[in-house]
Amino acid sequence: MNTSTDDSTNRFEDYEALQKQRETFVASLSHDLKNPTLAQIRAIELILKGRFGKILPEQREIMEMLLDSCRYMNAMLGNVLATYRTEKGNINLASEKVSIADLAIECTDEMVYLAKDKEIKITIKNSAEKEYVWGDTVQLRRVIMNLLSNSIKYAYSNTELKISVYNEQNYTCFCFENRSPYLPQNKQEKIFARYISFSKTHNGIGLGLYASKKIVEAHNGIMFVQSFEDERNIFGFKIPNDESYKNKKRIVTF
Repeated sequence: MNTSTDDSTNRFEDYEALQKQRETFVASLSHDLKNPTLAQIRAIELILKGRFGKILPEQREIMEMLLDSCRYMNAMLGNVLATYRTEKGNINLASEKVSIADLAIECTDEMVYLAKDKEIKITIKNSAEKEYVWGDTVQLRRVIMNLLSNSIKYAYSNTELKISVYNEQNYTCFCFENRSPYLPQNKQEKIFARYISFSKTHNGIGLGLYASKKIVEAHNGIMFVQSFEDERNIFGFKIPNDESYKNKKRIVTF
């Protein structure tokens, strides 16, 4: 029995797995940073096209939106640095009181110009009596941004995007419903897998939903998708809103 060779093989496999984990994380983060950056670009383009006329008060609103995007990107970059300082690329999630409804509004405001570009009407319905969960604000915001980006990207032009925040038993839930191509069951089962993208018209690398699922599951939550043949699609997540999760330590590994 060649114990030395076996040990070397195991160490090499561990190293390969670690490198793949880190590469996945960086690629996933790069994917996420495209969303706020694209929102900034679209907003500036609208100004340059004269959508708002001359220098008017509306510009302040746009600049505030850009500032929010920059802050979001800064927080995400902080996660990159923190992750690379660890040995295995894990992120220790914060445990703070987070309003899913507030996050939904903030993210929608940031993506509104992407929707306007496709003439998509966005509506938000908040029926949650318990809209708060205990978790990591930056990472949950990341999930909602991913979902909204996809919902707008794949939705048909001149349609409505319905966003809902609600309670289901001991969960606080977020979901969107849009009009987009039907996803058969076999694709629904694979859509949250790493590097899976069914788009033929968008240059995606298939990491946004994968990362979102990891984050939600680290919050003891569930990601879900429903697709109907009349081309209604629903994506969302549910996270426990029980206060017993207040001091729970969570780690997400990409």
